[in-house]
Amino acid sequence: MTGFAEVSDILWRERELLDLLLFKLDSERLLLRAGSIRWLARSTHEVDLVLEQLQLVEISRALEVDDLAAQLGLRPGATLSDLAAVAPTPWTELFHAHRAAFRTLIEEVTDLAEGNQRALREACATSERNLAALRVPV
Repeated sequence: MTGFAEVSDILWRERELLDLLLFKLDSERLLLRAGSIRWLARSTHEVDLVLEQLQLVEISRALEVDDLAAQLGLRPGATLSDLAAVAPTPWTELFHAHRAAFRTLIEEVTDLAEGNQRALREACATSERNLAALRVPV
């Protein structure tokens, strides 16, 4: 039966991209903290590029998982847990490890992205207050 290695390779690629996204979001956080607005647009663009790459990999993963699921007698759209439940060794352990890593990475990405959004909103509100204070009534 083929397909296990292909699915695992795609999962590794997706994990690498999530790790890169985490790095880009952390860089964005540092820029926000430093008040370095000059590079913020570039940093945000880099985050968007990684998100686009992730979307492409997710499509490939869905196709490969559906192929493997069909070989294993599972329904299309099977989860990683579904695959791990019927996969032979060592794939069971590897799929469980991928799943655990995804949970951790996604939680970290979500927390960092939400923190960046809050910091950006706060920075905008501060800028608006500062600009309003500078306005002189005519």
